[in-house]
Amino acid sequence: MLSRIISEITVKRKLYQCLLAWKGQPERKPLLLQGTRQVGKTYLLKEFGRREYSDVAYLNFEQSPELGSLFESSLEPKSLIATLGAALGKRIEADKTLLILDEIQTS
Repeated sequence: MLSRIISEITVKRKLYQCLLAWKGQPERKPLLLQGTRQVGKTYLLKEFGRREYSDVAYLNFEQSPELGSLFESSLEPKSLIATLGAALGKRIEADKTLLILDEIQTS
């Protein structure tokens, strides 16, 4: 049991280091985090956002299926970010806000 817990902590630490490396890339692309359900992906991203960004913009497409309609108009990044921010009632700022689109495959 203890070795399993230590293994999980080690994996989470390595994943967190990968997220930090991604954040440090000057020309970074959007990050796609895939994995088995219920293993802590959302928790890891929210914790990373809390620690490393001024703000986190979290949208869950499974809990709020109507969010999918936000992608029916312009897919131009600046316009889409403004639309997503309006849906959340907050401003999404580059390099200050971590945008998490959770369960987007359901849309």
